[in-house]
Amino acid sequence: MSRSIRRVPLDFDWPQNKVWEGYLTPDKFNEIPCPDCTHGSDHPTGYSAEANAIYKTFYPHQIVHAGAWPGAHEHAQRLAWCDKLGQAEVDMLVEEGRLRTLVRREPTDDNPRNWEWGTAPRTAAEVNAANKPGAGFGGDLDHDSINHMLLARFRCKQLGITLECGSCGGECGTEAYPGQRAEAEAWEATEPPVGDGWQLWETVSEGSPISPVFPAADDLARWMSDPERGTQWVPHATAAKFIADGWAPSAVSSPETGLVSGAEWVGHHSEQ
Repeated sequence: MSRSIRRVPLDFDWPQNKVWEGYLTPDKFNEIPCPDCTHGSDHPTGYSAEANAIYKTFYPHQIVHAGAWPGAHEHAQRLAWCDKLGQAEVDMLVEEGRLRTLVRREPTDDNPRNWEWGTAPRTAAEVNAANKPGAGFGGDLDHDSINHMLLARFRCKQLGITLECGSCGGECGTEAYPGQRAEAEAWEATEPPVGDGWQLWETVSEGSPISPVFPAADDLARWMSDPERGTQWVPHATAAKFIADGWAPSAVSSPETGLVSGAEWVGHHSEQ
C-alpha cells in the first residue's frame, strides 16, 4: 500500500478515488459462481469445507460479530489464531517476503533511495504479541489479507487438509463460455496515459488518483501542504522531497517518528 507520483496529461480527467479502468478486469470475464463452496456466505470461496473453517477462524471478528451474546467476543478471541502462530508458520511468512520493515540503505547510482523494504528472522512470540487484541494497528508485523491467505494454506498443508473445493477446483466458478478463462488469463492491465501533468495516486486499491492534475511539481507540493487537507497535510518541504523521490508507503510507524504518513516519513529520512 503506497502513494506514488504519476505523470499524466494535463487534461486527464479520470475521477479521483476511482480505480483506473485499465486496472480492472472486464466484467465479461466473470464466471458462473460455484454453488458448492459458499459455505454460508454470499460468494464462493474456492475452499473445501475444512479449509474454509480454518480460513474463517483466523480473526475474532470472523467468528462472532457485533451484537452477539455477552462473553462471545472473549470466546472468539480465544478461538481465533491470528495471534497463535507457531514458529514454522512465522518462518514461512519470512521466506515469502512478508513481515517486512523499512530499513536504511546506502544510495546507489541506480537507486538513490536511502531506505528499502527488508526482511529479517522473527520469533512467533513477537509476531503473536503484535497481533493480539489491543496491540495497536499499523506496525510492521501486522497481518494483512496476504498473510491470512498464506497462513491458511500453510496450515491446511501441514494438517493434510484438502484446500480446494472439489467442484470448482478452487476456481470459485465455471466458464460462462468456452475459452473464457484463457481469455481472462491473457488479459493485461493498461496504464494511464503519460503526459506533462503531476498527480498523486494511491495503490491501496488497484490504483486511483487522489489529487487534481497540476502543471508543475511545486504546484502539487503546495496542494499537499495545504492545511485544509487536515490529517493528510504535510509540510511543503516534505511534500517536495516525496515528489522528487516519486513513491512512499501510505503510512509508517517507527520509534523515531511514531505513526506518520509515508510522505512525511520519506521527508524525515531524506533530511538525515
